[in-house]
Parts: sequence; structure tokens; C-alpha cells
Amino acid sequence: MFEKVKGECGQPSEIEGLKLYASLEKVDLMPIVLQPSICFVLQAEKHVSTGKQTFVYSEDTYLINSVTRPVEASLLDVSQERPYVGFSLAIDQQMVGQLMMEMSPWQQETSSLPQRDFTQSTKMTPAIENVVVRLLGLLDNPMDRDILAPSIFRELYYEVLKGPGGGLLRNCVSNHAGANRIAPVVHYIEQNFERNLAIEEIASVAGMSASTLHEHFKQVTTVSPMQYVKSLRLHKARSLLSSGYQVAEVCYEVGYSSPSQFSREFKRYFGFTPSEARSLVTTIE
Repeated sequence: MFEKVKGECGQPSEIEGLKLYASLEKVDLMPIVLQPSICFVLQAEKHVSTGKQTFVYSEDTYLINSVTRPVEASLLDVSQERPYVGFSLAIDQQMVGQLMMEMSPWQQETSSLPQRDFTQSTKMTPAIENVVVRLLGLLDNPMDRDILAPSIFRELYYEVLKGPGGGLLRNCVSNHAGANRIAPVVHYIEQNFERNLAIEEIASVAGMSASTLHEHFKQVTTVSPMQYVKSLRLHKARSLLSSGYQVAEVCYEVGYSSPSQFSREFKRYFGFTPSEARSLVTTIE
């Protein structure tokens, strides 16, 4: 069973870190927050847009995202007869870090290359496809899940690290130059977005002036730091509302002091009011 709020819907699977997604309808530019993850489409096509770039992935590609970031997602080539089906795997930083150390004697040149972005769509390889099939095959057997899932995760990370998207996966646990200069700032905002954050406080985390941070942050994420804060607040609010929380308590929980301002910004961002978001939750088989 999936909980659905206008379009793509998802739920955690029996395997920790693996989330399943489905949609019976096409979706145009749905705002979401993309978590650090490796994402696969088993049927249909998905677009993820950051403002200046659009990443496309389908059955023959996969997506790597190295930090939490607000994006707009679209689902194409979807119908009742051919629904969208996909899944994402949350990135286990400890496991990836261990693999990086073990692989470093063979990957010294590539492991030091800076990354220019946080997200990348990459061609599926036969080895990764084989791992994905075996991973999904664990879902129906509790013993297989508990015993085999960690080793299959490790194998998947290993294959990704060897490929052209390996640099982004290393971004999740490394602090080298490039886009990852902003990663600590993104993590700080994610952990404190409900507070009354000032740009000066955020800039101090990066060791930059407010104007320099604004320039670098927007160059990488396409939004300003304060726009990023607002986006995370509104997405968290939508998640709480879809879980049945009252509008007023959600407003204060995500850091708004004015319910009217919260309602205006929520509707401007999503296209429907917080009250409507609560009533949009339906269930599909």
C-alpha cells in the first residue's frame, strides 16, 4: 500500500534504507527534496530539475545525489497501464567510506578529482543491473533480507564507485574541493531549518562572508541559502500534513510564527493550501 499526495508516492520497504515509489499518472514539476541517495527507475522516465540543469533517468540509467537539495521532479511516459515504478537507496556513508579506503590503492587518481555538482545521471552497467535485480529479489524473504542485504549494498556501492558517478558517491563522505565546499552548509541547514536562521550564522559555518556564501551556494544549488531554508521547511510541513498533523501545529513545528504567512507560502510553492494537503491523502493498492 502507498500513501499518495498528488502524483508520485513512496514508502519504506522491508529493507532499511530502500524506499519504493509508484505513480499511476504523469507528474509535471513536482517540488521535492532529494536526499543523498542512488535512485533507479524500473519503468517509465523521471526528470529531476535544479533550475539550470535537468537530469533524466529511466530503465537504462540511474541517478546519484550526494547532498540534500530541493529540486523539481517530473514523471513522463506514465499511464494506468504502464505506471511509474522506481526505488531509491539511502547512501550509507560508513560503508562507502570503508570501500573508499579499500579501493584507494587502485583509484588514487580518480578519488582526488573535484566534483562540480551534487547530482548526476549515469548509464546503467550490466554489473549494476545484476546487483539491482538481486537486491529487489530479497524483498519477499525475511531471512535473505537480513543476511544478504548488507553484502549486496556493498557490491552496489563498489560498482558505482568504479564508474563515472563514483566521484559523487565519494562526495558523501569526503570534503575535497568543488561542489562539496557547500555540503557542510547544506547539512547544517538541514539540521537547523526550523530555527530562525540568519544568513550570518549560516555563512560562519562555511567560513565565508554572507555575500560570498550567497554567490557560491546559488552557483551550486541554483537557490540562495534562505530560499533553501524555506524549501526545506515547506517540504517538512507537507510531510507532516500528509501524516495527519493539524495545520497550526505544523506551522510552528517547521519554524513559522505566522499561520497566515505559512499558508500563503505553502500555496505559492505547492499550488494548494495546507488544509488541502491534509485532505489529498489517498490510498492505492
